[in-house]
Amino acid sequence: MAIGSLGAGSGLDLESLVSDMVSARRDTKVKLYQDKLAGYEAELSALGSVGSAIDNFKTFVSTLNNADLFSGRNATIEDADGKPSFSVVADKTASTDKYSIQVDQLAKGSRLVSDITSFTSRDEKVTSSGGELKLTAGDQKLVLDVKPDTTLSQLREQINAEGKDFGVSANLVDDGDGHMFFTITSTKTGAGNTLKIDSSNLTLDSVGLGGFFPGLSVPAGGEAQDAMITVDGIKVRSETNDFDSAIAGLEIKALDVSPEPKKVEVSYNKEEVENTIQGFVSSYNELISVFKQNTAKGAVLNGNSMIRNLSSSLATNLMSNYAEPGSPFTSIFDVGVEFQDNGTLAYDSDKFNRAAETNFDAVASLFTGKNGLATSLDSLLESYAGPRGMNNTLKDSVTKSIGSTEESLSDYEDRMAKYEASLRSKFTNLDTQLANMNAQGDYLNSMLNQL
Repeated sequence: MAIGSLGAGSGLDLESLVSDMVSARRDTKVKLYQDKLAGYEAELSALGSVGSAIDNFKTFVSTLNNADLFSGRNATIEDADGKPSFSVVADKTASTDKYSIQVDQLAKGSRLVSDITSFTSRDEKVTSSGGELKLTAGDQKLVLDVKPDTTLSQLREQINAEGKDFGVSANLVDDGDGHMFFTITSTKTGAGNTLKIDSSNLTLDSVGLGGFFPGLSVPAGGEAQDAMITVDGIKVRSETNDFDSAIAGLEIKALDVSPEPKKVEVSYNKEEVENTIQGFVSSYNELISVFKQNTAKGAVLNGNSMIRNLSSSLATNLMSNYAEPGSPFTSIFDVGVEFQDNGTLAYDSDKFNRAAETNFDAVASLFTGKNGLATSLDSLLESYAGPRGMNNTLKDSVTKSIGSTEESLSDYEDRMAKYEASLRSKFTNLDTQLANMNAQGDYLNSMLNQL
């Protein structure tokens, strides 16, 4: 038998004796604390899973409760494969209808070109004394301060530098036959916005005066023009390629001239609504699955009143009547959502589409609006989800219990450490006394042996 430092004097295994006495008093109580902490940790983890499932479901409920979801519109262009001649975007005010649209003409800016006899070189001087040059396109005006001895090339660079924010640019074109053409282009579209030049305040050299500015003219087809489309046989004009008021609720953009009219159908955005309802159904089923998993027999949240009350309230809400007066539907189960025997939901796309074709607004009113299902569920879940919800309140309570239990365990361990120290002190004294007695016994035996 090994003898520790405690018991060295007496030859007894006092170290094991102290350890056994401490263990007899400590181990059972410590295990109770540890089991209690493990239970709290498991409960906290389960409440975390439940809270995440509730928050996820509430997110889909809030999305479903957005009135814009059901007011959205889709604009579909017939045979839009390949390069389209126009685009259409519908807002929620657009009527669900069909239209015939054709692009007859695109809007474009204008261009000025110098006379063929005006210039032969890009280095020719425009003016020796300088002055002011004005370019006008509709309500846009660019005034240039032309410096003395400015060349044709330098004037081009000045127009490009100062005109970039006005949609005006200049260029030089050499035809290879000794002719230099000076061009000025404006991106300002629309009939009546053709570029005009005024050099009356610019003192020109004789070369320029002989044909440069006076010789700048609009070539055939260089005039600014409107865009034109035909909507259901009606001609519509616009200064730009954008037609934002041709049809109420539609933004039409002309991209290319159409060889023939194209059909445009504006319909409800059923695809986005379907995706949201499917997400709602899936998140509800996930929530029910988490409830069942954590409240099953032997599970840590078995019998939890919060989950029991929420499950009951959710079922009641789902089965309630949310129809408005005159609606052909009475509940969400008339429009594609189905209750299954195991308490989960299913989605029937065909049934939803039939209901949407019958009365889309009535379908929307079941889910959203003041008296819709989503509004009711949103209000219900507000008490359970989020930082101030009931689930978080339970988690806070469990967290406090963990802290309290850990503190109690720490206090108990401190008491056990003091108890062990007390035992060691007592057994050290005993060991010392036994050592002295052994020494005295050995001395007496030694004396007796000498007689």
